[in-house]
Amino acid sequence: MWNKKNRWNLVIFAVIVLLLVGSIVFFWMKANDEVRSIVEDQYQNQQLILTQYISSSIEELLNERVLLLEVMAKNQQGIPDDLFVSDFETIYKSAEIYHVLEFIDANGTVVSGYPSESVPYGYNLYENNNEWAFENVKKTGEVYISEPTMTMEGVFGSFVWVPVFEGEEFRGAIFGIVSDENIIHQFNTSNTSNTVYLLNGKGEILYDQSGSYEKGTSYFDHISDYEVERLSIVEAQVNGMEGNGKYPEMNSNGRMQDVLVSYSPVTWYNKNWSLGLSSSGSEVDKIIVSVYVKLFTVAGLSVLFILFLSSQVYFILLNWNKSLEKEVEKKTRELQRSNKSLLSANQKLKEVDRLKTEFLSMVSHELKTPLTAMKTSSEFLLEEKCDSDTRKQLLALINRNVDRQARMVDDLLDISRIESNRMKFDMESVDLHEALDYSLENIRRFSEDKGVDIVLDMPESIPRVFADKDKLIQVFVNLLNNAVKFTPGGGKITVSAQETGSNVNVSVMDNGIGIDPENLEHVFDKFYQIDSTSTRKVGGCGLGLSISKGLVEGMDGSIKVESEPGNGSKFVFTLKKSDEQSKK
Repeated sequence: MWNKKNRWNLVIFAVIVLLLVGSIVFFWMKANDEVRSIVEDQYQNQQLILTQYISSSIEELLNERVLLLEVMAKNQQGIPDDLFVSDFETIYKSAEIYHVLEFIDANGTVVSGYPSESVPYGYNLYENNNEWAFENVKKTGEVYISEPTMTMEGVFGSFVWVPVFEGEEFRGAIFGIVSDENIIHQFNTSNTSNTVYLLNGKGEILYDQSGSYEKGTSYFDHISDYEVERLSIVEAQVNGMEGNGKYPEMNSNGRMQDVLVSYSPVTWYNKNWSLGLSSSGSEVDKIIVSVYVKLFTVAGLSVLFILFLSSQVYFILLNWNKSLEKEVEKKTRELQRSNKSLLSANQKLKEVDRLKTEFLSMVSHELKTPLTAMKTSSEFLLEEKCDSDTRKQLLALINRNVDRQARMVDDLLDISRIESNRMKFDMESVDLHEALDYSLENIRRFSEDKGVDIVLDMPESIPRVFADKDKLIQVFVNLLNNAVKFTPGGGKITVSAQETGSNVNVSVMDNGIGIDPENLEHVFDKFYQIDSTSTRKVGGCGLGLSISKGLVEGMDGSIKVESEPGNGSKFVFTLKKSDEQSKK
């Protein structure tokens, strides 16, 4: 009887143990699924923010690089003697995305380009039946981006066509090949577990970091009918949507695993692309495993403490719970910091895009105003009633507006050379008085028309400085022009210089409207204006002070500004004394 009863007790005990083990396994699997779902959602949200950042960066990069070609094509001085070769070289080296830049004349023949070894001189579009895009920009007068294709040199890229007009006459087009691979290489993703790919609006593959698919082929051709999740992701990309998705795929070990995908659209003129960022679902598993490793480590230590120090069970479990909470809080803080940094970067990109929009509006205004004046003057010149005096005045007005547009284009090219370190300086010993006299000749008429007095407070014995004379005159003209703009009639501008050790400090001070503290730290930023709207009272494209800063620093000097609202502004730049003066 005892043995029979004992056996029943063992059976009951075994059943209870099995039930407990089964319950533990069940709840463990359920908890594991919930944890994986939460971690996967957070991981994909981070991936989406990263994808939005990269796509908006690519969009900004492409639009900015094509804008340089548009500005060059709209140069009011006409086609340069070297057929844009020097400008091509500057843009090619600073943009870093072009495979080649060419100028095609009105007859459809390639006449110049850079680099020369990649230019098919004498190639005619009409003779080779490749004139469609050329005719398109000729008729529309707008930039056109063609679908990416493989060139004869084995470069897969998009073709950029920018029309060149002189007045109403079509003079040709600027043609550039943008390497899609060079675009992606601007954003280093090789050190991450993500794989980048790029699709066009038809679902064709423009770039695939994994190398699994050939460029130019349709992504749909690589998807089977039963791969519904993957097909829906690609269809969403083709429709210009953004979001997250996942689909199952067989890995190298013959096991099915999820592939996580985040995608975001890229809009480039007439082209709509989609950037995709894919990663293996094992990345989520790695995060979970790292947490579980720590969890099991703590649990194992807890079991050892329970076995040897059963009386301390309560305290051991309490400490374990606290350590786990701290770890979760730490991981949460890390995720929050990462999310904040990505959101901050995205916000900055939006701000840059806003500034770009304002700049384009301002440049359009600055181009339209003189063009309107020149158009009105030229129409009046065509009338028979126009006498010789009026004709001279109108021609002078047209000439001034041409100079105004030329200066704006020169400013844009100068800031591009400064930022790409392509600005050349011919350093020599320069007389400050002589440089200032040349500058005053350029600004005197503007100051006299506005009734602003310019006073010189510079000792005759002021030492010569080591600088580029032409660049120094440009700095003087920019600072004086800026001072006259913001000084009301009857105001005064004082130019002074002082020797300090091995340097010479030169200041341009006015008693104009001054600058608010919140704007003071941005006055040397490119394209920055206190009033950047198209209705602003003072013209300009916001490059003068930025160029002045770049030129002064390029001559191994420095520049600063002091100002208070209503009390005027004082710009001070420092240059080194020339060696000749130092020896004296």
